[in-house]
Amino acid sequence: MDRISDLITKSPFGPIQKHMEKANESAAELMTFLESVVNMDWDRATQSRKKIVDLEHDADALKAEARGLVPKSIFLSVPREDVLELVKRADEIPNTIKGISGLMIGRRMEIPSEISVTFMQFAAEAAEICKVASNATNQIDELFQFAFGGNAAEEMQKLIRQLDSLEDRCDETEIILRTQLFDIEKDLPPINVMFLYSVINKIGELADIAEQIGHRISLIASR
Repeated sequence: MDRISDLITKSPFGPIQKHMEKANESAAELMTFLESVVNMDWDRATQSRKKIVDLEHDADALKAEARGLVPKSIFLSVPREDVLELVKRADEIPNTIKGISGLMIGRRMEIPSEISVTFMQFAAEAAEICKVASNATNQIDELFQFAFGGNAAEEMQKLIRQLDSLEDRCDETEIILRTQLFDIEKDLPPINVMFLYSVINKIGELADIAEQIGHRISLIASR
């Protein structure tokens, strides 16, 4: 197992795993940021936004490291295009979170009380999908150890099913949230409504990206 771990570290998958840890930290910090926005605590939101930006910078460095190892690694037994696509997808998580926080803090966006509970539930479900995607990435070591077979492959498929189930639930919550917003949008400034829908879209995209990462790992394992 030590030799396998050493090979993983010297391959692009080591930095990818660390990158996904940063992405997961970003998703967790997004929840702190959104709680601050809901409570109109802009000082705390500003501090949280800074952490998100720092995590995105850390992720960028790990992305560059992973890409730099792709052409050098003799360990890769899967198409390099698949690995590069995994890196690209993973990097979209901290980038999307940075975009959400930047948009909301730049406009000092208010989350109407009528939708705040569902809004936070929706965001929490998206963050949970990011966490499971990070767990799936950490399974790469065992997948290689057992040549993509046995219990490791079964565990990966279990995580994929969990991702799909969580994403379905997140989609359902998004529908409820959009309905709640639609019911009150006539009482809100149109420009505020437009940006609220934009944030909802971006959080939904975050969940989709995290789900796709799990499926990308499953695809690599099936090669």
